[in-house]
Amino acid sequence: MTITFQPFDGKGRARIVQLINKSNQYNLTTRRYTDPEVSEAENDPEVFTLQVRLADTFGDNGMISVIICRPRETGVWDIDTWLMSCRVLGRKVEHMALHEVLKHARAAGICKLTGAYLPTDRNKLVVDHYARLGFTKLAGEATGLTRWELLVEKANPETAPMKIISQGFLAKENLRA
Repeated sequence: MTITFQPFDGKGRARIVQLINKSNQYNLTTRRYTDPEVSEAENDPEVFTLQVRLADTFGDNGMISVIICRPRETGVWDIDTWLMSCRVLGRKVEHMALHEVLKHARAAGICKLTGAYLPTDRNKLVVDHYARLGFTKLAGEATGLTRWELLVEKANPETAPMKIISQGFLAKENLRA
């Protein structure tokens, strides 16, 4: 398998918007964004964006995952959006995506990642997403909303046997949150 990571860009924006607005099962918050909102995140130097593509011996799966991390406070990125196409489940794509996020978080001086799981009728598949990736549960609410954190320095998620291509991050490598 070959996994490709790159920041949001104009070429991929239509598919990014489509995934954000149609993915329900593997979507931690089911937040929806318009094309202009995705473009705004793409062009904001403080926002870390990631589009993930996967290819294997059977063909190119195309763009299969989207992540948006926003600065919450000094040294903290909040995972605003994390979604993935169900057609690549079981291949540890989420582990590899976390590795990529951590690589950029470390380069940007980020100490902690935070995220939330907001349950819906359709996204029960990811109720344990953060726990499986080594995040610590901070809080849970009666609504089912849970909040999580991961200390960047101590994080060491599993890997998968994939060729990794990381491209297009030069403009955002000096992020400071």
